[in-house]
Amino acid sequence: MLSRIVYILKERGLVPKIESEIRTMLDFGKTMFEASSLALLERRSVVFDLYAKDREINELVVDIRKKLVEHLTISQATKVDAEVIFIKVISDIERIGDYSKNLMDMARQYGKPLRESDYFRVLKDVFPKILANFPRAEKALFDCDEVPARQVVDSHHKEINAACQGIVTGLLGDESVAGPEAIALALTSRYFKRVSSHLKNVATTAINPFHQIGFVAEQSKD
Repeated sequence: MLSRIVYILKERGLVPKIESEIRTMLDFGKTMFEASSLALLERRSVVFDLYAKDREINELVVDIRKKLVEHLTISQATKVDAEVIFIKVISDIERIGDYSKNLMDMARQYGKPLRESDYFRVLKDVFPKILANFPRAEKALFDCDEVPARQVVDSHHKEINAACQGIVTGLLGDESVAGPEAIALALTSRYFKRVSSHLKNVATTAINPFHQIGFVAEQSKD
């Protein structure tokens, strides 16, 4: 599906104009996610303006949408599946920036290191798995490669999603964790899960038709 769409867009002269911007969005999203997560998990300082980076992502979304819509208008294309898929992709990447910003807000508001616990160790284990899926999703998208696409999907459903949901389920029945700590752990797991889910959506462009992007037949819930 995706290889045909990229071929169509290259014929229309559109790919070179937007590919670098989408790659930049993914790079910004990865940088934001890594920095905000480490600020929360390890109390590391963030050495750049994360909120400005989020605004840059938003500006890129607007610019890419403008290019796609202008191209549709000029070409008077009767098939819009290619343009629509890239609009979906940039929306998913934009949400990664939003959730990374939420993680940064959480780090600032909680204001102290998360206590060493089984829940904390799960988050520390999940974090690098999500980080590893950024280059895989990018390769799936621009190389039309099903192998990294399926790696992202499998990692999300079999490891990341299950681990994050396990934290929430565990906290609901664990009275030993104080309210503020429980909220911080639950929200962090939620934000991790959503970042992973949006990366999964980007990756599924390499293996699914448009109407199934973001879903896996046997596991449609994220």
